[in-house]
Order: sequence, then structure tokens, then C-alpha cells
Amino acid sequence: MTTGKKVFLCIYIFLILFWGGAIYYLSSMNSSNSNSSSTGIIGVFVEDSVKITNKAGLSNSKPSESKIDKVSRLLNAPLRKVMHATVYFVLSIMIILFINVMQKKKRYFMALLISVLICFIFACTDEFHQTFVGGRTGQFKDVLIDTSGAIVGGLIYGTYFVSYKLGTKTKKY
Repeated sequence: MTTGKKVFLCIYIFLILFWGGAIYYLSSMNSSNSNSSSTGIIGVFVEDSVKITNKAGLSNSKPSESKIDKVSRLLNAPLRKVMHATVYFVLSIMIILFINVMQKKKRYFMALLISVLICFIFACTDEFHQTFVGGRTGQFKDVLIDTSGAIVGGLIYGTYFVSYKLGTKTKKY
């Protein structure tokens, strides 16, 4: 194994462990802290969206703080589920890249299956971990949302892999 390959493997391992640690860290927040953090972040985006539309001349409104809070609370639950899928989307791609660096011959479908399996197991352990956190519950539907994010990440990477990487090798000019 070359030095460059060892460096890439170490970087990928670090990134995967860092990302997994970030997922566990965020899962260890109790429900009130987690909800207030995400609602606050959404509120900032809503306020910024209003400012942008006002500057662009698309609107000239200034919603009250209570309306912004209400919108933030309404968007909180669906956006949290989107974030569940998104973090596993990224994790899946990182695992596929790691597997591809390790293999001499790229086997995309096998890398996708291994990645989704690892993400599924990780999501199960994360949801189990949440059962020990105050106000949180482990829900299998969250595991399914996480796993679907991993599948989508793998399929998007696979589309790139098949269309670009393999496509450039078969082009004849």
C-alpha cells in the first residue's frame, strides 16, 4: 500500500469517526435543548429569508416575533427529519469513498450495500442510545429515515460513479 493511499485511508477514517461522533453528540442532547436549538436556527433562517425578500423587492413585510416563532415551530419537525436523512446521506458517501480507496477494483454495488448496512446498524445504535437521553425516545421510523438518506446518498454517488467514471472509460473518439 502506497503512502498516499495510507494518508487517504487515515483521512477517511478520521472523517467517518468525526461525523459519527457528531451524530452521537447531537443525539445526546435532551429533547428541550435539541428542540430549542433547531427552532432557533430555523428562526434565524426565516428572519433572513424575510430580509432577503424585502431587499429584493419581492415583499415589504415585517412579521412579528410571534409569527416567526410559530413558523419556526411548524417547520421544526419536518426539517429535523430532513436533517436525519441528510447526515446519513453524507455518512453513506464517506463510507463508500473509504471502501473505494481500499479496493483495487471498484465494486460500486458492493460498496453501496456495505455502506447502507453500516448506516442502518449505526442508526439503530443511535436510536437505542437516545432511549437513555432525557425526553428522547428511540424510534424505528427514524432508523428508516436515516437509512433512506444513506440509500439516496449511495444512489447519487452511484449515478456519478456509473455515468462519469465508467462512462469516460467507454467513450470512443
